[in-house]
Amino acid sequence: MATDFSRNARTSLDREYAYMAYGMIGGAVPGIVVGFVVAAFVGHAAMWLSVFGGIGIVLGLLTGILLHRRHRAAGELDHPQGSAAARE
Repeated sequence: MATDFSRNARTSLDREYAYMAYGMIGGAVPGIVVGFVVAAFVGHAAMWLSVFGGIGIVLGLLTGILLHRRHRAAGELDHPQGSAAARE
């Protein structure tokens, strides 16, 4: 039962997970940078990194979900006949 993981994401759910993953990474990086800056002046680096990194991850996750929904809705508007491309 060999599975080919090298193929591109084909279903809407696969693309949604990709948007969520990119959003979480994209939110975590600025969150950690902000955590370092705050920790440089206040101290307690582990606390501030986890707080701002967590906030960044959650905001990135929500942004990824919203971007995927917007992208999917725009695709459905382009294909009003209900074709297979519009349903994914």
